[in-house]
Order: sequence, then structure tokens, then C-alpha cells
Amino acid sequence: MFRLPNVPTSDDLIDKAFHQGSKVAKATRSTRKPREKRMRVSEHRRVTVIGGVIESDLLSIVKNFPSYEELPNFHKRLLEIKIDKDVYKQSLGAVHWCLKNVQQLKRETLRDLKGRNDTRPAQDFLGRVASMVKKIRKDLDELIEIKAVLREFPDLEAVPTLVVSGYPNVGKSTFMKSLTDSDVQIAPYPFTTQSILIGHTMRRHQRYQVIDSPGLLDRPMEERNDIELQAVVAIKELANVILFIIDPNIDIGPQVSLLKEIRDSIGLRIYVAVNKSDITPKEKTEQAMQAVDGFPTFSISAQNKEDCVLVFEKIFREIDDAKQGCGKG
Repeated sequence: MFRLPNVPTSDDLIDKAFHQGSKVAKATRSTRKPREKRMRVSEHRRVTVIGGVIESDLLSIVKNFPSYEELPNFHKRLLEIKIDKDVYKQSLGAVHWCLKNVQQLKRETLRDLKGRNDTRPAQDFLGRVASMVKKIRKDLDELIEIKAVLREFPDLEAVPTLVVSGYPNVGKSTFMKSLTDSDVQIAPYPFTTQSILIGHTMRRHQRYQVIDSPGLLDRPMEERNDIELQAVVAIKELANVILFIIDPNIDIGPQVSLLKEIRDSIGLRIYVAVNKSDITPKEKTEQAMQAVDGFPTFSISAQNKEDCVLVFEKIFREIDDAKQGCGKG
């Protein structure tokens, strides 16, 4: 989603800039011009190259890392879960400070070199610019870690979106994989899905987005971990409609309680799929469907592609019919 630049450590940036500056200065001194002129020109080029290398890397960071204020609401909330937004803003601000100061120092040094026969301004420049870059050591290290997090952010499309929700390990990822043919990791333990996964499918020439959210447990918001909070953000910020999947082979009570919490906190239509019909006794499936009375409910096997496509088709057919009904009214 983000075209993020390379973020060097402060030591790597200094080493790269000084190495390139030294190389250019050495090549200039090897010419046959008078020594005094050679020294002055070589130091002028050294300062130009060192300043240019540092400016280029820092400017790339400032331009290509997204500002917090410009992020869509979903990415803001996700960033707040995974990263301290104040640290993010502070780190970008520090890089911008260093960039501006290096630019100014380079201009002043090049001006001073023109009017002198010695190279002292260049030597002062080397010490001061290295000191500036070292001052943002921690900020560059923070941005290296933040870059790794931002690269994992999902790339979203502005299309109708179904968010698949429910307890951990109830079959959400299996449903998404069956419906969209996505390459989703499936494993028989809780919290297999540790981040938001996105798939797509077509219906009547319309592209749809299907989001597999991390599993939620029935507990207060303040007790939920970062993985669960990602699911909450996905439901609140991305969903046009929600499919809540229930496993009838585990305790139904907490699952229904979670379902009602989502209904009460989010003003969206919620459909329920009671999963694992292929391996669950009929009476158990019926009990689960009775427990969610009042919600549009399906009995499915998430491993069966036909079941998943049928549920998806019925959900969006109802939504389309409701829209047409509103239009006629």
C-alpha cells in the first residue's frame, strides 16, 4: 500500500555520505591544478556530496512516510493499535528537523568556502553534520521498526465489503478461503489469524471485498489484546455487512453474547452462519440456530465452496433488494 523508502541507521547514513564525499574529494585532488585550488575545490565537492546524500535519504523519508492526519480512519485506528502515534509523529518531525538543518548548513559552508583560502569551514561542516545525524539516531531506529509495521497494513479497495467475524477458530478463514480461493493460513488453534486478511470475489460484474478478521472473545474491551482490537477496528471501519460465524461444537453462550455485543455497538445488518454442518449432529446445529433467533441464519460447512457462495449470494441479494425497495419508496 505504502511505497516506503529505505531507512538507514544514523551510522550507515554517515558512513555512506562520508565515503562518497571522500571518494569525490580524492578524485578532485588528483588533478594537475595548483594545490591550493585543488584543495578548495575538493572540499567544496566533498561538502556538496555529503550534504546531498544525507538530504536525499532524509527527504525520501519525509516525503514517502504517510502523515498520520492524511491516513484513512481505518489505518489511523490500526496504526494506534500497533504503533504509538506520538512516537511516529515525533520521529518524522525529528527527521524533518535534521533535513532542514543539514540543508542550511551546507549552503552556509559552500558560501564560506568561496571566500577563503583554507578548508576549515569544510572540516567544521563534517563534525556538525555528523552530530546532527547522530541526534536522530533513535528516531531513525523507530522508523525502521515502524516501516515493518506499515508494510503489513492491508491494501483496501472502495468496493462493497463483507467482514467475517466471530470467536477464534470457528471457521472464518476457511469460509474466506472457500469463497475467494485466497491463500489463507488455516490451523486448528485459536488466533491463527493474527492480522486482517483480505480476499475478493465477483458477483454480477461487481467486485466485492471479503475481510477475515482476527477472532474475538466475549470479554470487556479493555481486556482485549492487540489482535482482537484489529478485529474491532475492521468491523467498525470497513464493514458494509457482517457475517458472524458460530461453531456449535463449543460453548454457544459466549459466542451469542459476543454476537449481541457487536449488534448493539454497530448499526449494521448481521448475518449468522452456524458452521460445521458436515460434522455436527443435526440437533446441535438446530440448538445453535435457535440460540441466535432474530438474526438471519444459515447452516453451512465452511469447507464447502457451494455453501459459502450461496450464503454470500443471499446476503448481497437481500441488500440489493432492500436498496431497490428504498428507491421505489
